[in-house]
Amino acid sequence: MRIQKFHLRGKMAHFRRYYSNSSALSYSVPPRTTLIGLIAGLLGYARDSYYDVFTPNQCQIAVGIHHAQKKQMQTLSLLMIKKTSDLNGSQPYHSQTPTEMIIPTQIRTGFLDYEVWFHHEDDQLMDKLSQQLHFSYGYASKGVSAALGTAQHIGWIENAEVIEGQKVRETMGEIYSIIPVSNLMELPLAESEHPLQLQKEDFPVHFHSDRTIAQKGNFIVNTAATPVKAKVKQAVRLTDQRLITWMESESDGPT
Repeated sequence: MRIQKFHLRGKMAHFRRYYSNSSALSYSVPPRTTLIGLIAGLLGYARDSYYDVFTPNQCQIAVGIHHAQKKQMQTLSLLMIKKTSDLNGSQPYHSQTPTEMIIPTQIRTGFLDYEVWFHHEDDQLMDKLSQQLHFSYGYASKGVSAALGTAQHIGWIENAEVIEGQKVRETMGEIYSIIPVSNLMELPLAESEHPLQLQKEDFPVHFHSDRTIAQKGNFIVNTAATPVKAKVKQAVRLTDQRLITWMESESDGPT
């Protein structure tokens, strides 16, 4: 299995939860829908035109936290921008919204780092993405820039490379990506050799063409940026022998 790997990095992020209300809460990692939007933007797809190209049946995505991170609530002053003159903040229509921000544990010297693995059954699309990411630092985008959630959280891409992976079933090992709950068989926490900060989060997995949620699922996320020892129904063993699990909904999970 051919896999495109890269690191998505930045100083601050906000991946808004779809069920947030007046307080804007954030996921701990970019959901599958966010990563698909990022990749589609790099490839030059127009907004909302790519959902049928990146269905869970055609492409698989995994993500893991590479540097330790934490969340912090900040109150943001949001402006309503309809014309250039509104950028100075003089218009009366603005609001202050409590917003959950993701920041590095060491805010002065650290940065957020998400390792992303991507596979698509279309070899031409994989070739095109590999060419776009074929830089030692940064990227060449045909569309939007690499934002970590909302547009003001600009990030960058590094260490892109094409690797190989092999599917394995019912395996116990250290998982370096977030884990779908539907894929989990055992979670022997007492046997872990690493510090863990585990959370269960409900992510959107795929959108309909009108941006309503088509599929979602529950995932185990370790914000300590260490591998999680677990037994899973299926995983992918990478060239470097690490194990990852794809982001999938309960209906997509193995039987």
